[in-house]
Amino acid sequence: MDEREFRALLIKATDDRPPGLDPMPVIRRKPARVLIPALTTLAVAAAVSLIVLVFPGGQPSAQAQVIAAIENTGQESYRIHTTSGAKTFEGAFDPAQHVGVITRNDGAETRFIGDLVYIKPENTDQWTVAPRDQAIMEDAPAAIALVKLAPLDPQEALQELRSATDVHESGPATGTGWTGQRYTLSLADAGNLHPAKIGGESMAASGLVDVDDQGRVRHLEVTFTDNGQTNILDISDFGTPVTVTAPPADQTEPANPNTEKPISKDGLTRKPIGEADKPTK
Repeated sequence: MDEREFRALLIKATDDRPPGLDPMPVIRRKPARVLIPALTTLAVAAAVSLIVLVFPGGQPSAQAQVIAAIENTGQESYRIHTTSGAKTFEGAFDPAQHVGVITRNDGAETRFIGDLVYIKPENTDQWTVAPRDQAIMEDAPAAIALVKLAPLDPQEALQELRSATDVHESGPATGTGWTGQRYTLSLADAGNLHPAKIGGESMAASGLVDVDDQGRVRHLEVTFTDNGQTNILDISDFGTPVTVTAPPADQTEPANPNTEKPISKDGLTRKPIGEADKPTK
């Protein structure tokens, strides 16, 4: 399978997105390193953030409490339900074991095992496998990355909330078997885009996040200001065992990253020299 075909698989796996966005990330050759879960590697940064974002008198700010909830959510396994446009996703993750699985309502499936991601479109038994960081939009603005990562990889999606601004408490929150606090927030990415090349549209987003009394994220909604699309992520059943196995070898083929087209922070796919940049489709 060449890279164009692999790109098509990833697009089909999460094809609900705001107009003009290409969900594919840039693929980079990276030096060998020890693989550490994203939620763990950012724990130190979270601690620093908490120190900086504490109000006089010792009360953490709303932003600090949301950051702490992101870290707490990754301390045990959980199940997720996501709504993205007309599609729904069910899944389960165990950050400690580095495994996760997402199934879409049309039969498409994504499995995370260690540093690998396996993707199967609907109506087929064939899987494509690639390094997990190929499916993560490292350079995309937070609002763009969040709308794609929520169904594809909720662990990484939660990390995008770290760039949220204008975070405020908005009152109590409740759900099945839990109570907590609701926070409102903004994800302003207009400065990272080129509005003149994207019809003048801003990719800023607003949202809310519910944190339970144990300091864990339970509910997330993100609404884009350009088209009003809302993506919803619900997290439940903390501590539930999660088992994920790799697909059979004879049903799996590797992706070829050598011809991947990069996506930049402005949301544009770079064309060959001499051709104009244009919004991704």
